[in-house]
Amino acid sequence: GLYDAVPGQDSWVWSHFPAGQRWRDLVSRHGKNALNAMVNSSKSTLHSAFDSNHSEASTSFVTRFHEESLSHPNPPIVVFYQISFSAEKAGNVIHDLIKHQFDTIAMGQYDNVTNSFDQQRKTLLYYTISGGSDEDNQFIYSLCRIHSDRIICHQVGAYDTSFVSGETLHQMHTFCIAKPSLNVIYIENQLGGYDTADNTGEIHATTSSVMSKACSPSEHTCNVCGKEFYPLPYSHFTGNMFSAHCSYIKDLLPPPTFEKEMYNIAGDAYLAHLRKQFTSELFKFTPRILGLRQHTVQHWIGGHPDLMPCDIATIHDERFEHAQHNETNQYSWGLAPRRSSAPPGQLGKDRERNFRSNREVAFREYYYLAGNIFRWQMLYGKVPNASSWAWQWFPDGKLWEAAAKVSGADALDAIAKQLDSQSGMELQWVE
Repeated sequence: GLYDAVPGQDSWVWSHFPAGQRWRDLVSRHGKNALNAMVNSSKSTLHSAFDSNHSEASTSFVTRFHEESLSHPNPPIVVFYQISFSAEKAGNVIHDLIKHQFDTIAMGQYDNVTNSFDQQRKTLLYYTISGGSDEDNQFIYSLCRIHSDRIICHQVGAYDTSFVSGETLHQMHTFCIAKPSLNVIYIENQLGGYDTADNTGEIHATTSSVMSKACSPSEHTCNVCGKEFYPLPYSHFTGNMFSAHCSYIKDLLPPPTFEKEMYNIAGDAYLAHLRKQFTSELFKFTPRILGLRQHTVQHWIGGHPDLMPCDIATIHDERFEHAQHNETNQYSWGLAPRRSSAPPGQLGKDRERNFRSNREVAFREYYYLAGNIFRWQMLYGKVPNASSWAWQWFPDGKLWEAAAKVSGADALDAIAKQLDSQSGMELQWVE
C-alpha cells in the first residue's frame, strides 16, 4: 500500500467499521494478504467469472462465420448473449424467458421514429451457455432452428457451471478488436446487479431497450447505450445489458485481466479506507460494489475513462414494473447521466444532497471522483478528457480535473493539502 502499514491493534478503526474485529484478526495474521484470506474464506459466495481452463479468446469465430456479410455496408446486427442456467429459477421459467428474448431478437431493431421493426437486417447471434443440461442445450438449438430465417446462431462456449458468466464478454472484446467499426449488443437472461425474486418483466424491458434503434451508439457522441445509466455506486447500465461501439470496447482490458486488476484494486481501496484516505458513506463496501470476482462483469463496460454513456428510458419512469414490452414507442434517447445517481431505492436524493454539501467529506468519497480517479489510473493509466461527463457530474469536477492533470494518481493527496489551506467553499486548484 501507500504506507506499507495498517492501524495498530488498539486503533479505533477496528471497532468503527463493519466486520472490524474480523479484519483486525486477518490483518494481524496475514498482513497485506488479508484480503486474499477474506476471499478464500468466502469461496462459497465468491468465484471467478471465467473458466478455470481459460485461454485467450480466439478470433477464429469471426473469420469462420460470415466475414463477407460483416464487411457489408449494411452489416447484420451483432448480438452477444450470455445464457445462464442456475438452481435459483425453475427450468421452465428460464426457458420461457429465453424464448421471449429470442422472439425480441427475431423481430429486429425497433425504430422509434417509424414505430416499426427493421426486417431487412438479420442478426448474428453469438451465445454462451453456462450451467445448462443436455435438454437445455437442445432447447436453445430448437429456438435457433425456429428463427433461422432471422437469426444466424453460433455457440461460442458451453460450460458445466453457471458460475462462468464472463466468457461471452471476453468473446465480444475479441470480436471488437477484429471489427472496430461495428456496433455490438450484449444481453443476458438474468438481471446482473439486481437481486429481485421475480425480474422477468425487467429482463424483457431491458432486452427490448438495447435491441432498439434508439439505443444505437456512435464513435464520437455516445459509445455505450443502455436502458438506464447510473454513475453510482459504480458506472453501470441497468441489468448489465448494453449496445456499444467496438472502437470503445476494443480499448477495454480483456475481461479476465480486468477481474484480476479489480481484485488488487479492492485490496488497496479497503486499506486506504481504513487509513481514512477514502470515505464510504453512501454505500458500504461489498464484493458487488467493489467488483470482486464474478461481480467484475457488471463493472467492465463502465470502467474506462473514455466512457460516453447514453440511455433511452423516459425520465419520469425509471422503475421496471412500469416499463412493459409493448411500450417501445416511449423510448427517449439522451446523453447520460440524466436521472438519479443510483438505481431507485438504493440512494435517497435528500441523503445524497446533504452529503454533497459537506465538501470536506464528500471529496474523499470512494464512489465520487476520489475512487473513480484511483481506479482509472490503476486500470488504464489515464483520466477522462476535458469534455467528459464525469467532470461535469461529480462534485468539484473541475477541481479534480485540474488536480488529476497535474498530479495524476496523487490527485487526492494534492487536493487534501489545498483543502487544509483554503476555506472549503472557496476551494480552487492552485498549481
